[in-house]
Amino acid sequence: MANNTSFTRSFRKGLSELRVKDVPTVKAAIYNILGVTTKQSFIRYASGRATTLDVDKARKIEELFIKYGVYEPWGPASK
Repeated sequence: MANNTSFTRSFRKGLSELRVKDVPTVKAAIYNILGVTTKQSFIRYASGRATTLDVDKARKIEELFIKYGVYEPWGPASK
């Protein structure tokens, strides 16, 4: 991951690579990391359409995916 202060990639790729049984747990953890409470806000971040993602939050999300066996969760942002 780049050493910047913001990040504009999507983590939908990571969500699609999770085992089905892990998806609800990982989504709940990501909601917490991002500090969002609505599905719409989550989707904006997941697709990379939200305002840029703080690098610290991106690292936490990446570490979470690694914990579940997904080592490259980032993909291009949706348009």
